Amino acid sequence: MPTFQGTVYEETIHSKELNEEIPLLIYLPPAFTTLKKYPVLIAQDGPDYFQLGRLASTADDMIQANEIEEMIIIGISHKRGEDRHHKYHPKGEKHNAYIRFMSLDLPSYVQEKFNTYLLGSGTCLLGDSLGGYVSLRCGISFPRTFGKLILQSPYVEQQILNDVRSFKGYELLTLYHSVGKEESRFESVDGFIKDFLSPNRELSDWFLNIGFDYRYNEFEGSHLWSDWQVNLRPALKFIYGK
Repeated sequence: MPTFQGTVYEETIHSKELNEEIPLLIYLPPAFTTLKKYPVLIAQDGPDYFQLGRLASTADDMIQANEIEEMIIIGISHKRGEDRHHKYHPKGEKHNAYIRFMSLDLPSYVQEKFNTYLLGSGTCLLGDSLGGYVSLRCGISFPRTFGKLILQSPYVEQQILNDVRSFKGYELLTLYHSVGKEESRFESVDGFIKDFLSPNRELSDWFLNIGFDYRYNEFEGSHLWSDWQVNLRPALKFIYGK
C-alpha cells in the first residue's frame, strides 16, 4: 500500500477582533483538490497538536487505513505563557475578543480560503485543557458554526457547568469527551494541585443524561501530551469514522 502524506504549511491572518496577527498551521490531506469539499478540524494550541500530539501524522495514518474521511486541519497558534491564559481562560483579558475571533474572523477566513462543507456539522473544534474549555464555550455559544467538538481533559469550572445545563441546542452537536483516570491530582506548572477528573465526570453525567450524539472516555493516564496523542485516534474515529 502506498504511503500517504498530507501537506503542512504556515499562514498568518489578521484578526480584527484581537487586533493582531494570528499564525496558523494548515494541514491539507493527501490528494487534496480544490474541486472537492472537505470538513474542517480546528485545533487550539495548534503547534503543540501538530508536534506533541502528532495530529497530522495521525490523520495521515488513519486516512491511509481508510478509517476516517479526509479533512482540512487548522492549528491556531498563540504566544504561549500569559498570551495563552489571556485568550483561553474565562477570566483572561483577551478571552471575549478571542471568542469573537473564533466565531467571526476565523470562519470568514475558512470559507473564503477553502472549499468546505457548511459551517456547523462540517466544522469540528479540538482542544486540550484550557483549549478544551475554549472549544466547549464556542460550541455551546455558536452550535450552528461549530457543530462537532473534541474535548481532551478540558478545564471545567462552575460557570461552564451552569451554561451547559441551560444550553438548548444539543441536537446540533456531536461531542467526544475524554479525561485521564489519574487527573484527580494533577500538578500544574504554577505548582498547584488541581482535580480535573471530578469536574469532567460531573460534566459527563450531564451530557449522558441529555442523550445526544456524545462519547465519553476515561483513559489510563494523566494530563499529558503523551496520553492525549494516543487518545486522538478514538476521537478522530468517532468524529470522522467511515
